Amino acid sequence: MTRFLTAASLLTLSLAGAASAQSAQKPLANSLPAGALLTLETKNAAPALKRFGGVLTRVLDAVQLDEEDSPAAMLDGVQALLTDFLGREGVAGVFAVQEKRNTFTPELLAVARAGELSREMLGSKKPGARVGNYTFSRQGDLFAGQSGGLVYVSTNKALLMSYLGRLSGKAAPTLAASSAYAAVSRAAGTNEFGLYANFSATAKVIRSSLTQVFLPRLLSPVVDAIDTLGQVAGGLTTTASGLTTTSAQAVNTAGKDAPLRRILTATTDFGVQDIIPADVEAVQASACAPESGAYLGRWLTRIDLLEPFGFLTDSQLASHLERSGAYLGGECAQVTLAGGTKASLNQEDPLASLAASVSYQRVTDQAAAEAHLPEYAASVNSAIQGVRATLKETLGGAMKGVMDGEDMDALGGMGMMGLGAAMQSMEQVDTLLAGLKMVYGFRDGYLVTAFSDEALQAALDETPATLGQSAAFRAAGLDTTASAGFGYTPDLPALTGQDLLGSLPEDLQDEDLNEFLAPVMNAAADVINRFDGMTSQRGVSGNVIIGKANVRYRW
Repeated sequence: MTRFLTAASLLTLSLAGAASAQSAQKPLANSLPAGALLTLETKNAAPALKRFGGVLTRVLDAVQLDEEDSPAAMLDGVQALLTDFLGREGVAGVFAVQEKRNTFTPELLAVARAGELSREMLGSKKPGARVGNYTFSRQGDLFAGQSGGLVYVSTNKALLMSYLGRLSGKAAPTLAASSAYAAVSRAAGTNEFGLYANFSATAKVIRSSLTQVFLPRLLSPVVDAIDTLGQVAGGLTTTASGLTTTSAQAVNTAGKDAPLRRILTATTDFGVQDIIPADVEAVQASACAPESGAYLGRWLTRIDLLEPFGFLTDSQLASHLERSGAYLGGECAQVTLAGGTKASLNQEDPLASLAASVSYQRVTDQAAAEAHLPEYAASVNSAIQGVRATLKETLGGAMKGVMDGEDMDALGGMGMMGLGAAMQSMEQVDTLLAGLKMVYGFRDGYLVTAFSDEALQAALDETPATLGQSAAFRAAGLDTTASAGFGYTPDLPALTGQDLLGSLPEDLQDEDLNEFLAPVMNAAADVINRFDGMTSQRGVSGNVIIGKANVRYRW
């Protein structure tokens, strides 16, 4: 772990520096070894760094207390340094390195194009070894060097030499040429900041490790699920009007977790937008295979004995989820109703946000749903109150121990304060659970569930216009046919610094403190209010899931 922490520090000084004088350069991935479990990549990220830096500068200027030293001036140097390190191209990756007895271990390799500022800051190191035209030396637990306009560092000598050998022309499998990386990277496109994760390769490493401790059968369902996730690539790119994100996931068609494979690649024709109120503050709709409930139930059964409060056992949630698959269709949506954003800031009432949260699910057999839901809801609500009883019993036991004089002496002042804080937290949780009640209703072929009567009634009200009738929603051009899902968030109501101050816990509500924090909260409100909405879309082509999102933001 120490090696990785040390490496992370060096990566801050080496990832993605300036390019050498050559105008045309091959991507760094063209020479990286195949077998990457995870990579973080930058490509022409200077515009993004400038925009993010502008936001930070504006915030610091707004909260500046010392008029003599401008935060913006200090940030100029930092931004120039980050741009030199991160602004052109760099890759930091975790690679599977084969060890003895056919086991694999994760090792770190990072490469960047070094600019003049980077080279000057890193200085010249006496080379300890050479591979072709590239030199490196040992620096503590790491191996690092810089040659040919590149800076490179690794936690494993063999891994670094393997990379430098490829740079020097040695024919060997590379990351860019591997089918796993190429398929999802091409689908995701080039981004200023990118990520690649190979879950199937990670599962292979986990299996090799578990074999050594004789636990493959116990954890094999987890490893099978990870393997089935396949590979994922994605990233973000800033624009003058906000930012865009893209992602691609190639589900492993050979993965043993066939239900998960079907769930991940499910699509449907959406109609839920025609009953969702038009003034909602967030919608996340997804195609949910009817077997999703049974699949989740099987995982809950595996962890039932480990759950400390007995909720899963008492509610029989796994069984109810499995039974619900007989009448639920392939459409699901999580919705934040109007007022949900500001309600979430209300620290005095932890239930306030629940009054604006509701779920929708397509129903294929309403008679079966109506027969099952009363038992389902009663079981869940009874189990919630059972959790309350367990917490009260725990709290009572702690209090009884404190009332013992010997225990009070052992705790001391700090211990008493900690116990008092824990008791206060448990009381808040108890208050939350006391008002938590699963409620449901039906509307136009959809099951509507909530944990607040207010939210349920708002969702069942047929008077307001629907999202599908909204001009703004229609203008977003989201595809609701044969889709894996979509997201929609309109331009939210503006917040004020006072709104954010009001969200602080009661013990921090002090006039002098509020006066001190007011500039901070005003700056934070400005950052939040510059968000002007978001849309996202997911589709499926064969075994590849493509996701795209557009975030509107006034930099």
